[in-house]
Amino acid sequence: MSVEESIKSNDPKIGALGAEDDVIQDDVSLSSMLPVISSEERTADVDKTLPIQSNDSDAAEAESVNSELQRYHVACQKGDLTTVKQMTEGGLVDIKKDYDDGEGVTGLHWASINNRLSVVDYLVTNGANVNAKAGTLHAPPIHWAARYGYVYIVDYLLKHGADAKLKDDQGFNLLHISVNSSNIMLILYVLFFVVDKDIIDVDSQDPHGRTSLLWAAYQGDSLTVDSLLRFGAYVKIADEGGFTPLHWGTLRGQPHVLMYLIKKGADFFQKTNDGKDCFTIAQEMNTVYSLNEAMRHCGFNAQGYPIRKFFEKSLHAKAFTFFVPWVFLGVALSFFSHVHILLSFPVILAFGLALQVALKRFVLPSYQNTGVSPLTLIKTPIFAGVFSGSVYWVFMVWIIRVFPATIGDKPLENLSLLLSIITLGYLFIKLLKSDPGRVPAETNHARVRETIEDLLKLGAYDTRHFCIETWIRKPLRSKFSSLSNSLVARFDHFCPWVYNDIGLKNHKVFIFFIATMELAVWIFTHLCLEYFDGLEDIYEDESGKVQCFLISDDDICAGLKYDLFTSLTLIWALLQAVWVAFVILVQLFQIFKGVTNYEFSKLMKDSKRANTDSVVFNEFFNTTPEDFVAVNGDIFENSSHGMESIARTPAPIKSSKRCCGFCCAITGMDQWLMVMKETMGIARNGSGSEHSLILSSPTNYGWKTNVKDFWLTSDATAPIWQRVLYSPQNSTALLGGTVVDYYELYKFPPRALDFGTPLDV
Repeated sequence: MSVEESIKSNDPKIGALGAEDDVIQDDVSLSSMLPVISSEERTADVDKTLPIQSNDSDAAEAESVNSELQRYHVACQKGDLTTVKQMTEGGLVDIKKDYDDGEGVTGLHWASINNRLSVVDYLVTNGANVNAKAGTLHAPPIHWAARYGYVYIVDYLLKHGADAKLKDDQGFNLLHISVNSSNIMLILYVLFFVVDKDIIDVDSQDPHGRTSLLWAAYQGDSLTVDSLLRFGAYVKIADEGGFTPLHWGTLRGQPHVLMYLIKKGADFFQKTNDGKDCFTIAQEMNTVYSLNEAMRHCGFNAQGYPIRKFFEKSLHAKAFTFFVPWVFLGVALSFFSHVHILLSFPVILAFGLALQVALKRFVLPSYQNTGVSPLTLIKTPIFAGVFSGSVYWVFMVWIIRVFPATIGDKPLENLSLLLSIITLGYLFIKLLKSDPGRVPAETNHARVRETIEDLLKLGAYDTRHFCIETWIRKPLRSKFSSLSNSLVARFDHFCPWVYNDIGLKNHKVFIFFIATMELAVWIFTHLCLEYFDGLEDIYEDESGKVQCFLISDDDICAGLKYDLFTSLTLIWALLQAVWVAFVILVQLFQIFKGVTNYEFSKLMKDSKRANTDSVVFNEFFNTTPEDFVAVNGDIFENSSHGMESIARTPAPIKSSKRCCGFCCAITGMDQWLMVMKETMGIARNGSGSEHSLILSSPTNYGWKTNVKDFWLTSDATAPIWQRVLYSPQNSTALLGGTVVDYYELYKFPPRALDFGTPLDV
């Protein structure tokens, strides 16, 4: 028997989410639910924006009453509070008996399912029954709201007497319904305010034995699966058919879901009542690739057994990865120095590819991978090894060949290079070990609830303002880093060359680092040319004038002819200096304009989307009611958030996966191209005008203030040299000339351009 037949035999109504609630809504809201709604239930859908039609056309009086009730229900659906008040206060409708004769649907049900907070508030305040059951499955209003993730309605109803433990005729409780919405903000709300208070058990089962984790795994909802597991959901629980979350996750084939389950100890070999494990299900449902990828990511082979690790500790594997480029660069430079390029190039290319394969197969499995993002070489210390290996070979060439030949004529330059290399090494190690400004995560559930309450009052409870990974309110200018699994304050970018994020506390060190590197390369270049000049003099006396094809400079010609290893090392160093120079210019430009690398990239990407076709997509899981202000005064107006999060957003812009695109990204050349477009006025803002995109940035306070904000620490009592050279030691820094705490930055300081109005995003 196939998996599909097994599912049907176990439950012909699998995924029955409630006909009365399965109303037509935006595709994105239903996307996670459509696969688990049966065809029979879809035909029974009710349009939540249309009135209920009366079936009694015989009696004129009954028709008149139904007509008034129909108009009242339409007003509740549309959020027409004026009409609702007129009809209830005028005696046309009794709030306590405002249900239809068919399924008992009340005005509160219609207002709840349409996210009409002002109407909900009015009805509840005037005596509406918050626990009235209606529809074919007899569900209360809180279930109707939860079906679509309307967290503000759910919050209001719970605070005004709604019973979170009520079940509909399917046996679904509030947690089941919330999980079926796939709105992570509602799910977290229910977990913190209902499950955490032991009102509902996180492993509560429906009549078929399915827990919320089973449903989330079947829906392929990785965010929900992660959240449920963090609240202690049992990963090995089975429903009446013997299906565990891993079985359902395998059936859906969402890799991240499988990774979360496997990391929490899901059993590959646990079987259903039909004797099928996840491997059999994967073959029948054509999800073998997803299952294998998830197992490999978690350290298991395709048979479900641990992959052999050649390093006991992740640190040892990282150290090996770090030093591999040192060897590779030495071999490559030596090979190119002694073997013809037509032979050396393919050999070195093959050697490099072999090293890459070996690292992926034998070294990367020993890494401790805590997240679900795929572990690629760019997320390893290999590029930091490339940089440090380059510095090592430059130093060896200088100390062995260049220094002895030039110390007599260029003592100052040699001393400068030595100091530059020492400084560069110190800054490199400091960046490797530095804290970029990680915002502490919150583990106290009571404080998390306070944060959620505050955001709900502001109408800003969404993923734009609440970090679902660290459970804190997101400070402005911060970004979650998968490298450190934390929010980084004033996040600039992830730099693979130092294997760390660049943020508030190490950004200034990074600028000193790249500037020192550029200086060291040019000093090394000057000394190498002096060294080549000495070679020219030596060999010119022995064999006459040095000559090279297409190279007129005698010094360079002498270097290529008589010390190719040093020449190739110089060329390699100069290649690094070229792209580092562009990085320096980009960084200085962004400092001048008061934006970070991340903010600048986002501005440019948003400008590309300005004139493209778009679709409605709730990017931040924001469900703030349109009438939120009516209930909460002017708080929402000042926050300037709300429905801007539900925007007409096009499909994501595809980034180039070609070698050229990767090289541009890894060297920062893509940022240079963006800066050139901005400088020349090629980029436009969202309205299509030719004004600079940077001017629209709320962090641009004018170039003088921007420069001071970056280079000066917030300690005004410290000497000026100390304020310039030292990085912030805590979370405070300057912004707009004002001392701010970047760990709790929720409003931008006012600027003259905004007439003193605080800005927030």
